[in-house]
Amino acid sequence: MIISILVSFLTAVWGSRLLLGLWVHSGVLDGKYGLFGLRKSLVHKPEENLEILDLSTRFDRFDFARNRNKFFIASIALIVAGMVVLGVFRLNLGIDFSSGTRVEITADSALTKEQVESFLDEAGYETEGVVISGDDNNIGVARYTDDFSQEQINDLKAVAMEEYGDDPNVSTVSPTVGIELAKNAIQALAYAAIGIIIYVAFRFEWRMGVASIVALLHDAFFIIAVFSLLRLEVDITFIAAVLTIVGYSINDTIVTFDRIRENMKRMKKIESLHALEEVVNKSLRQTLGRSVNTVLTVVLVVIALLIFGAPSITNFSIALLIGLIAGTYSSIFIAAQLWLVLKKRELNKKGPIDIEKLEEKSKWGSDEPVV
Repeated sequence: MIISILVSFLTAVWGSRLLLGLWVHSGVLDGKYGLFGLRKSLVHKPEENLEILDLSTRFDRFDFARNRNKFFIASIALIVAGMVVLGVFRLNLGIDFSSGTRVEITADSALTKEQVESFLDEAGYETEGVVISGDDNNIGVARYTDDFSQEQINDLKAVAMEEYGDDPNVSTVSPTVGIELAKNAIQALAYAAIGIIIYVAFRFEWRMGVASIVALLHDAFFIIAVFSLLRLEVDITFIAAVLTIVGYSINDTIVTFDRIRENMKRMKKIESLHALEEVVNKSLRQTLGRSVNTVLTVVLVVIALLIFGAPSITNFSIALLIGLIAGTYSSIFIAAQLWLVLKKRELNKKGPIDIEKLEEKSKWGSDEPVV
């Protein structure tokens, strides 16, 4: 994943710009606005002296900022529902976290849940947690809360080999290892959150860092709640999916915050809540198309993984799909709106916000070129 991120950074920043520049300067695309996703009526003449941030968007009729309380209420209602679901169903922890034994039996023909349960009962390893998987439904997976001894594993393997002609895959996780894995997973999420707060606070401001983390927790919670509701197994691949969504969602949020910063610079000074709301609305309208197009592209890939991918990555793909939808929602309707609420408090407490003065103080720590 690290390699793919570095490679995509080079191709997106340098490669795509180079290729697009060659196309534009060749003259082949002159006057063909449709190839850039534009209608001719949206193209302005150079004499109008318009900047990119002055251009209208197809989302100008939406007022995101003034409807922020509706978004907050909707999210709170869903979070409460998710907490109820978690309280009732709890998480279906895999042996990675709960400890125990996982037995995977492979046969030459299709299996049924009753068949596998009957075989295990006769072998003296009774279980009710059998799941049938595989492209041909020829794999039966049974879970046990007990940590099998080596003698039990050898006995079960011998019986299964005699019955199905294939050596079953038996994996065990002791309680100590399960606790350690759960601890490491929580630490990974905590370190990611701390790193994000530090980075966003340094590059932008602490309010944006706080808003970003709340949005990420929002996304992670919805993945957990849906997995609890659907009784999907939570294992190491689930943690990998959550961390992937954390990275994807923060990227989307930072794009929005970067546009908020650009629009604030153009206003010079913010003296009222209405001005703050206009900054948020304009920024969201300008980045909404990009956010929707990006998530739809990734969603298509995830759906392809769900349809054509191996059963072993199904839960990973489901977690990604839920996280992508929740992440897009939180970037637009939660993170930016929460920043607005925090910024409103600053406005009420300290009075008008002088953007030029703030930029002068922080120019040496910004990512803007200084001459």
